[in-house]
Amino acid sequence: MIAIASVAVSCEGLISNLSCVDCGNPAMTPEQADLIRKSFDAMWSMRGDIADLCYSRFFELAPDARDLFPSDMERQRVKLMDMIAALVGSVDQRALFQSIVTHSGRQHARFGVQPSQYATLGEALMWSLEREFGASFTPELRESWKALYATVQAEMLRAASQA
Repeated sequence: MIAIASVAVSCEGLISNLSCVDCGNPAMTPEQADLIRKSFDAMWSMRGDIADLCYSRFFELAPDARDLFPSDMERQRVKLMDMIAALVGSVDQRALFQSIVTHSGRQHARFGVQPSQYATLGEALMWSLEREFGASFTPELRESWKALYATVQAEMLRAASQA
């Protein structure tokens, strides 16, 4: 099982290209991957609002993290959404997905990101998606995004610890 903060993704019985680093079992179902891809297509038009909400909420939850970022957040908001786009686009391509996440984890370690800040950003992202999607952010969609984020977080933390 992958357990990260309040996010738990059961590894038992799932089939997908993304796997738990500890046991090798998949972390997402194909159905979850499909839900993420479809919702990402829908969210692209509101990506700026999602990024704004996400970072605003993140800084509310983790004010100490503000010093890690530039005063002008426009480029950072674009980077966040570009990263999400790359992850969603590679969700079925394990080697590419792994490469993206590992590189990002190493970069974030060099920036001084603390392990607790990954969980906090995940909370902020889920909060932002819920605000933008409204009733369309169903429990199934929420769990799918949590599964993706839990996989990314676990892999980034692993890569950061080896940086």
